[in-house]
Amino acid sequence: MLFFAMFVLSPAFMSAQRAMLTFKFEMEQSGSQLSADSIYVENLSSNCDTMLYSPVSTLKVVALSGIEEETTIDNSLRAESWHFDTSDKSVTVNTFVPEKNVKVCVFDISGHLCCNGDFSVESGFNVFKIFGCPRSAVVKLSCGGNEASVSVVNPDEVSSHCSVQCVGSGENIYVKSLYSSGRFVFHTGDQLRFTMYSTACHEVISREVVDSPTASAEYIFDFTNVDNIRPDLIVAYDSVCNMDSIRWTWQAVEGAEGYKYNTIADYSTAVDLGTQRSVKYNQPLDSSSTYIMYVWAYNSCGVSDANLLFAHTPARPITDNEYDIVTSESSNFRILNIFEQSDSVVLRTPSINVDITDTIWNYLANRMYQAARTTGVGIAAPQVGINRKVVCLQRMDKTVGSGIFASHPWEFYFNPQIVEYSDSVVRRSDGCLSVPSGSAYPSIGSFSYRATWVKVAYFDVDGVFHVEKINQQYTAHIFQHEIDHLNAVMFFDRQVEENAYKFTIIEGDSYEGMPEIR
Repeated sequence: MLFFAMFVLSPAFMSAQRAMLTFKFEMEQSGSQLSADSIYVENLSSNCDTMLYSPVSTLKVVALSGIEEETTIDNSLRAESWHFDTSDKSVTVNTFVPEKNVKVCVFDISGHLCCNGDFSVESGFNVFKIFGCPRSAVVKLSCGGNEASVSVVNPDEVSSHCSVQCVGSGENIYVKSLYSSGRFVFHTGDQLRFTMYSTACHEVISREVVDSPTASAEYIFDFTNVDNIRPDLIVAYDSVCNMDSIRWTWQAVEGAEGYKYNTIADYSTAVDLGTQRSVKYNQPLDSSSTYIMYVWAYNSCGVSDANLLFAHTPARPITDNEYDIVTSESSNFRILNIFEQSDSVVLRTPSINVDITDTIWNYLANRMYQAARTTGVGIAAPQVGINRKVVCLQRMDKTVGSGIFASHPWEFYFNPQIVEYSDSVVRRSDGCLSVPSGSAYPSIGSFSYRATWVKVAYFDVDGVFHVEKINQQYTAHIFQHEIDHLNAVMFFDRQVEENAYKFTIIEGDSYEGMPEIR
């Protein structure tokens, strides 16, 4: 595993050539249990220094004491961090912007848009200052169809109108000096000492290199002999599933002292298995269903990331009624109406899994696509009268083609389910093909609360199983809307957030430039 960081050294005299220095973090372990923390650069000739942090990783570092959580390498739009600047009484937000155009919006706690701005920036790290920021606010970034947001607090008495400014653009690294004053300078031929830090079993470890670079260079910090670390996650397992029970068995994890499991993603209440590497699920099982188990490996240094273990009970064969609907001669499916009693029975019935080896479900998905592609961005099988876990939706986070031929692809998902939600909830406009509007029908508010990202498990059209994190808010909304249909949930059931105190709730408008979810 390699960790990359780049640092541009510019000599003090302007005519000198720049030197690009690349640092590599090398280790034998395959997982995320050991990661580079930071690189301390000392100019031994000029008596100055600087601290470098990864330009593509989210780090929580306390001085040099180590990382509070594992790094995540990510080139997506995001708000890295924020702080209140006492010098100018602004809220400063550090961001990573993958493209050159970004919109920044500031909402107060009631969801009112206080200010916004459109900026042309260099791709990479950018810093935005918000003047006159509300006491409690949400800053939302929009870029290339992607969205990210962060909650901020302004402890100062707000006395001016809100405004947003971009004050830094295109930074490749975060720079922090450990000296009380002065700045990092470099003259060709200066002697530099590079120290890379990491954390192993609660202890800070480091490797260093001393050199006098006069041109671009690469430095490798070898951590391959470090073995006192938390265990890696479980990567291989087998499941035996029938209608009586499920048994999961996994391979031993090197360095693990024991294992714990839980049916929810909560390590604090997990059951300790000791060194046993199998767990049996004995609860009553339903046919055509998916079951999940969370398993962790642990040792004295810490706990691995949770691994999701899946098992699928045998699917029921297609019924005569389902076959008749799928193969009906009508050119288009009739979309069920929640206000009609017979239709509402289907829409309010939880769906079951399909046998992914049966090609008739691909045929169903294609017909669902034809029914929805001109009127919405997604459709679920219950909406055409079949209580099976088949979803067809448009991936607004993907683009095929270019120029006037660019489009967002439609994809089919079989037996999908959401296995993880974000801790931020967005109030957004919503609608549904199965909830018609007009004077003939009751008036229903056109909004719902949705997680800003979700992790989805599903089978694709080739029968391959995936677990994918959907980061773009709009696409995550579509997945939640359609998978809700499989669980007999309508969008207007999500108009009250019962556990609102647990979440950051962003009151926003509809997705700009995006079709309404129907």
